[in-house]
Amino acid sequence: MRRLTSLLVILPALWIFSAYKPISAPAPCPVNSTMAPWLCPAPDQVDVDVVSELVIDSTQELRVLMLNYSAYDSVYAIKMRRFIRRNLPNASCTSFWDGSPADLQRALSGQQVVMITYPTGGQASQIQAYGKILNQFVQRGGSVVFTGTHEFNILQHYGLIELDYGYFCEAPELREIQEHPIFSGTSASFVLKNYAYPLDISDAAFVTLADVRGYPVLGYKPIGKGKVVYLGLEYYYDEPTSTRILINTLQWLSQPRSSSGSSVNNREVRNRSEEILFAGSGRQSDVPALKIYPNPYFAKANLDFELSKTRSVAVDMTDETGRLVAVLLPRRNLNSGTYRLELPNVEPGVYFVQCQFDGETTVRQVVKTASN
Repeated sequence: MRRLTSLLVILPALWIFSAYKPISAPAPCPVNSTMAPWLCPAPDQVDVDVVSELVIDSTQELRVLMLNYSAYDSVYAIKMRRFIRRNLPNASCTSFWDGSPADLQRALSGQQVVMITYPTGGQASQIQAYGKILNQFVQRGGSVVFTGTHEFNILQHYGLIELDYGYFCEAPELREIQEHPIFSGTSASFVLKNYAYPLDISDAAFVTLADVRGYPVLGYKPIGKGKVVYLGLEYYYDEPTSTRILINTLQWLSQPRSSSGSSVNNREVRNRSEEILFAGSGRQSDVPALKIYPNPYFAKANLDFELSKTRSVAVDMTDETGRLVAVLLPRRNLNSGTYRLELPNVEPGVYFVQCQFDGETTVRQVVKTASN
């Protein structure tokens, strides 16, 4: 009787706390509590038939590290792990809950993708330290995937994407901005029953793939040889469209990256574009101003930049995989002034123009279209 009385006291409090649950699904699920596993559907019993609608690459031996230090709660993290393993049965999925940056560094050995699901808590200093380790991991060719969160400041602590603010919205309609493999099997726009978490992103290197009312909700940022992906969707419960996007994303990230000189098909293409360089008056600024126009472009586009002092400059252009497609300007010392480079007429797609000024790299995204 005493246990029953205690339970009757606890349940109303948990029910009130559930108003802060991260989703809008009809089934309530209190969070951050020992009661959650009993009141939520079992992780392996939630919409199991969704997997039958997905195209599963059973040959994919993806190695995923679940970085759960800042996860919304343990139930969310455990669900996500079981969810990935159910949809990618050959994936290797391990968990990292806590430890020093050195511990995380060791845990990353041999991993391809780090999943950070609904980051919402933890010590800021610890998260910042983890972020530095993850930045090195991505630079070397790994990938980090964040799922949506209402605590946008946690993403700021990780420091992998520059953003000003975060939002959340119920039953959002997502609009696909660009065709991309992560949308395979979905429509160009779709409405979700669960929350989505768009961001106000100031990061110039971030590639927006879908938005909610103009704010990025799906996209990625290339860093070195790897990528940081943001899937601003809710995964507390399975939903077919969100499920497909997640699995598509993991399969996209697991595709082998081209390496220079490894084969005829993957060799670096170093076709020098025609350069148009002319002197002009420079603007007094330590950060060169970059402008690509038109963007998107059909046949050709221009890159303009201004130098306020003599700098060592190199400019190249890569595709989404990081493969070099053109050297726009071999490294040379340029005096102060205004300069213009012409972008080549490459295959339609998303590209990145990387400008190195005295060893510091600035990246701009450019889209090449198939027609005007």
